[in-house]
Amino acid sequence: MLSKRIIACLDVRNGQVVKGINFEGLRSAGDPAELARRYNTEGIDELVILDVTATIEARRALADTIARVARELFIPLAVGGGIRSEADAAAAVEAGADKVSLNTAALSNPSLITTLAERYGSQAVVVAIDAKNDGDRFAVFARSGQAAEVGMQEYDPAGHHCCHCGASHLSTGERSVAAF
Repeated sequence: MLSKRIIACLDVRNGQVVKGINFEGLRSAGDPAELARRYNTEGIDELVILDVTATIEARRALADTIARVARELFIPLAVGGGIRSEADAAAAVEAGADKVSLNTAALSNPSLITTLAERYGSQAVVVAIDAKNDGDRFAVFARSGQAAEVGMQEYDPAGHHCCHCGASHLSTGERSVAAF
């Protein structure tokens, strides 16, 4: 039997944890390094930091924020947001990330998944899929929920396979994570 893991996700903007609904109305919710320290002490298994505006602002996730968080952890750290290339992934890893999480780039450039898996190992590459329930199907979105992906708009939660990549998915409400 598989053991359950607790993975916390911090949405970050401008170096601060933010809370909002569907990436809108974002308000500050604290310092990511302080929250990471608390989660680490409380016994979570992994932490994910998503820089929710990096892709929209056409920049990398903030290396300083990644480094400050990584210094507080003794558990795996995954980082997403603004990772569009091998160089962007390398910058996140060099700043302290153990894993990189792709969304928009995985949809627009699926070969990047393979490139990064070959460089860092498949355990270090996560594909996060933002999906919104649309009746009996899910619509897949990119760019922090701003754009529906043409040619990849439908994900069948009953079939547990993405129509494009064929990966197995874990569905949690409106966000799905692909496991490769």
